[in-house]
Amino acid sequence: MKKVIFLLGLSLLLLLSGCTDNGYKSIEATIRSEGIQNEQIFYKEELNNSIILIYENPNGGVDAGIVYKVGNKYKWSYGGGVSFLSNGTDVTWSWVNMNAKEEEKQHQFYIGIVKEQSISRLHIKNLGMSKNIDKYAEIVKLSDGTKLWVALQDKYSNAQPGFILNGFDKDGKSIFHYEAEQSIN
Repeated sequence: MKKVIFLLGLSLLLLLSGCTDNGYKSIEATIRSEGIQNEQIFYKEELNNSIILIYENPNGGVDAGIVYKVGNKYKWSYGGGVSFLSNGTDVTWSWVNMNAKEEEKQHQFYIGIVKEQSISRLHIKNLGMSKNIDKYAEIVKLSDGTKLWVALQDKYSNAQPGFILNGFDKDGKSIFHYEAEQSIN
């Protein structure tokens, strides 16, 4: 009888905490379930049954992760730190491949920091004939004034042929141009 009461109590505790085999009630609870300590979520991008997250880690760095939607609950897939490549210009960048499942080749994105405050829009396009990305990045202003930019790639590719970044001021004037010609693998 004690065992039955214990199991019922444990089941009730799991139910009330939002934790079940099917996932967690919130994205934040899902992140905490993995022992990840994050300060805040900067950006969310919903895709089919998954959500890409960009969040601040306790050291002030930026991490990226992916959670899957299972009904009205969430399950953690994986995540990790993002390193920004300094190119000696007003915009840093990194390319991240978030493929958790081989059949879902869609979670590739560019991310970086806009250091030049007068840049209000940033456009990214592949070099050459590739049409994997050709769009304006989303710029997210953080609480400390830092401007984080994110652009999800339109099509999957195994390698990146390079890209062009163009920055524009609030009046639409082009004030920044950068070309990364090297392949990113």
